Amino acid sequence: MDDFEESEFNDAADWNLASYTHHPVDDLEPLPDRSSLYRDASVECLRILAFVDRFVSRAADPRFAWITVSLALGLDSTAGLSQAQISRQLGLSEPSLRRATAKFAKLAGIGPGGVRSLDQIQSNGGPALNGNGQNRTAEKS
Repeated sequence: MDDFEESEFNDAADWNLASYTHHPVDDLEPLPDRSSLYRDASVECLRILAFVDRFVSRAADPRFAWITVSLALGLDSTAGLSQAQISRQLGLSEPSLRRATAKFAKLAGIGPGGVRSLDQIQSNGGPALNGNGQNRTAEKS
């Protein structure tokens, strides 16, 4: 056993298997973080949705919290009702409802213009959706 030198087998740098060769996955990962208008809008939508979830689930009165969210975002659940009508239905003053709605909008980072309705949104340069979420060209056929 004098021919066997243990040190030459313990040094991984001497092994042929230790050499590194290029692998195709190195060209794919890590992917660059590219931004697009669609991605930015999607991330913003998820941010607002997560905030809505936290806001409503932690509220003492979830119904009132949802109404303030609906007013701030211009959702269908409060469409056609004025803040005065909603306030009367809830037994609150109109200024308190207005303040709560403004507070949610400010905390959620929603500007004074709110968010665009489905009628104003276009995807990939295509036609806008109607109020039912259907493509307007589908209505015509």
